[in-house]
Amino acid sequence: MAKTNARLLLLHLLACLTTASALQPTVKTTNGTLVGVRNAKYSQDFFLGIPYAQPPIGNLRYKRPEPLHQPWEQRNATETGPWCHSSPLTLPVFSQTGNSHEESEDCLTLNIVRPATAHSISKFPVLVYIHGGGFQEGSGADQRYNMSFLVQESVGVGAPIIGITINYRLSGFGFLSGSALQKSGVMNLGLHDQRAALGWIQDNVAAFGGDPSRVTIQGESAGALSVGYHFLAYGGRDDGLFRAGIAQSGGPASIGRVITLQQQDSLYNDVLHQTGCINSTDTLDCLRGAPVEMLKTAFQGVSYFPVQDGDMISENPFVALKEGRFIQRPILSGTNTNEGTSFAISEGFSVNSTTEFRAAVARYFDQGVTYTSVDAIATEYLEELSPEEVQSSLGSVLPSPRPNYGNLYGRAALFRGDQLFIAPRRFSTKMWAKFGIPAFSYRFDTVPSGVSPETLGAAHFADIPFVFLNVDGVGHEFNFLASNVTTSRDEYLELSKRMSLMWLSFVNELSPNARFGMCTNARNSTNWY
Repeated sequence: MAKTNARLLLLHLLACLTTASALQPTVKTTNGTLVGVRNAKYSQDFFLGIPYAQPPIGNLRYKRPEPLHQPWEQRNATETGPWCHSSPLTLPVFSQTGNSHEESEDCLTLNIVRPATAHSISKFPVLVYIHGGGFQEGSGADQRYNMSFLVQESVGVGAPIIGITINYRLSGFGFLSGSALQKSGVMNLGLHDQRAALGWIQDNVAAFGGDPSRVTIQGESAGALSVGYHFLAYGGRDDGLFRAGIAQSGGPASIGRVITLQQQDSLYNDVLHQTGCINSTDTLDCLRGAPVEMLKTAFQGVSYFPVQDGDMISENPFVALKEGRFIQRPILSGTNTNEGTSFAISEGFSVNSTTEFRAAVARYFDQGVTYTSVDAIATEYLEELSPEEVQSSLGSVLPSPRPNYGNLYGRAALFRGDQLFIAPRRFSTKMWAKFGIPAFSYRFDTVPSGVSPETLGAAHFADIPFVFLNVDGVGHEFNFLASNVTTSRDEYLELSKRMSLMWLSFVNELSPNARFGMCTNARNSTNWY
């Protein structure tokens, strides 16, 4: 029923656009006039599928995003653009089935939601959301990141914002790496896309009623890692693209995966073999002419991540943070209690003995980490945590809920959550404090409706509908805020309201505790640390 209601509401939102199509707001940008659509129900203007760079097709494939040179007189911005080509993940809670959408290389677009009262002198703060998906999938058009509810809430509390979501190149299209790409300066293209979008926003958001000096970048998972990379980019060079960041389940110290240039070249050569480019004089130029479906096939089963490129990402993030080489602006960051459960399940991290656990832990560290260090880390989870401490750390999750998950499932899940998100969040927050920069942290420990409390708990991605005030589950296969056996819908709604107000408070005031973000009821108070 909850799943059906969410789909019906999404259809209703789209219907509102259709019936309100006679109301066509226009905005003049540096590229030409955009014609949007007014949603009368929410009293909002939508400008959708706005290109912020030239399509990265043909000779522009595997090149940094190029500015738009061809102006237009008038362009419809009434529909979202295609999603970027992806390599879908299988991650419990995050992944969805039957979510059909068009994909294309011509995908470098963004979507803007503003209050209908906005005009060119409004100077509303701006929230830019960078989607997650492991750098392999996702889109700013994913309705799970619908900005309408947050924008509506911001107007309701007297602190209106402009909401923006963006697309960027994914998988091997955006994060293929290796010597050939490094030499040509075209690694981490997905991050370059994001910066191009942020640059376009700086040049144009004032025309929509936004204040370019008050832009907050927000992301979850890979989106949060992206936020972190923009704080670290070019040795912490501040190009004035944003004034604050929100990093949910990821951030400046969550570096994802570390692979050597030799390993990158090996993956690159695999792609060359599969596309018939291995013997080409200019392999990169050959890939620019390869059929897109051939490339998609070559990328399947491989995860491509941002890497150190000697340019945008010039050094290890831990070193950069310790030395203060990052943009020193406020940050709000946090993690979920059970970050590691989804990953332990999807990765088959099923171990039954201490020997298996130690061997599995070793596989998650690169060759530069000594055996002694890895073994010491494994010992922390095997010997330093009592069964009672394990259960306390897991919350509702059971230490061994199913035989196929292994006897040490709980400890494995704790390790993965700590390694991927929780320890990096703690480290980066300490570095913010070291340099006297405002930093706010949270922990999300509510188990959403429809998520197994015994196996997944407050898992990775579980916070998203709460932050977006998505109370009816628009875009989700199941409404995480529906009532269940242990939690009433009113309790879920109260938490969602509280979180969304605090996020809006941070966007407006650079503190989740300022003005409307403050909880005056002691029972509902939230402690930030």
